[in-house]
Amino acid sequence: MESAARSVFRAYYYGEIRTPILEETQLFARGVGADTDIVTKEMYSFEDRDGSSLTLRPENTAAVIRAYIEHRLDQRPGVQKLYYIGPMFRRERPQKGRYRQFYQIGAEAIGSESPVVDAEVIEMVVELLNRAGLTGFKLLINSVGDQNCRPQYVELLRRELKQAAPQMCGDCQRRADTNPLRVLDCKVEADQPVIERLPTIVDHLCAACRAHFEAVKQYLDDRGIEYEARPRLVRGLDYYMRTTFEVVHGALGAQNSVLGGGRYDGLAGASGFPSARTAW
Repeated sequence: MESAARSVFRAYYYGEIRTPILEETQLFARGVGADTDIVTKEMYSFEDRDGSSLTLRPENTAAVIRAYIEHRLDQRPGVQKLYYIGPMFRRERPQKGRYRQFYQIGAEAIGSESPVVDAEVIEMVVELLNRAGLTGFKLLINSVGDQNCRPQYVELLRRELKQAAPQMCGDCQRRADTNPLRVLDCKVEADQPVIERLPTIVDHLCAACRAHFEAVKQYLDDRGIEYEARPRLVRGLDYYMRTTFEVVHGALGAQNSVLGGGRYDGLAGASGFPSARTAW
């Protein structure tokens, strides 16, 4: 898998970046989102000797952006294309096939707002999976809007969930107020009929986000890449904007995600940040 990834990343002009396994806790709380499952339930955090809080990295996007800003990579010309391979850590009770220390491959393209870059990242991960020998997977895509249209949708969703959430699982009842978008990502079978009745974000996109999403789909069509638009596909981290995608496989059961990613313009300091990650 690593060999296939490095070969594909070289072909797309991505360079490797290595970040520390330990980072300041606030980096993830601020960048990933204080109300996300990662920050509230899953991080390995502890107090250092000087009283500061450190965390074993649960994901690497926030750390890459920290390094990007700290080392002034924004001063380099053109789009910065970076990838990483390494261990991540999540504390929550592991599900089947998941581990508290796991290994993740990620790629970040920083510095362009073009939908072409979104499509190229998706094309790249499909190529990676093909070279690794995986067959039978399905690509799902969606748009989660931006700072102009998503807040209104989130408020609409929060209002709808006031009546619907009491019928749902405990996680959805908690998320209904703190992080309503995450309700759409619930995998509990009994909650699916309720989720299907909720409004979709694609029906509430602003003109700019709708045009961006249509352009991404057109580029994928031009490349002959098959996909399915899923209006309720969201990602669990606060910094996603516009394009989101996920690759799933029917042989994996309820937790069927192979990899996922999207555009990260919502992360402080990042401008034009399509990204993808796969973990094993």
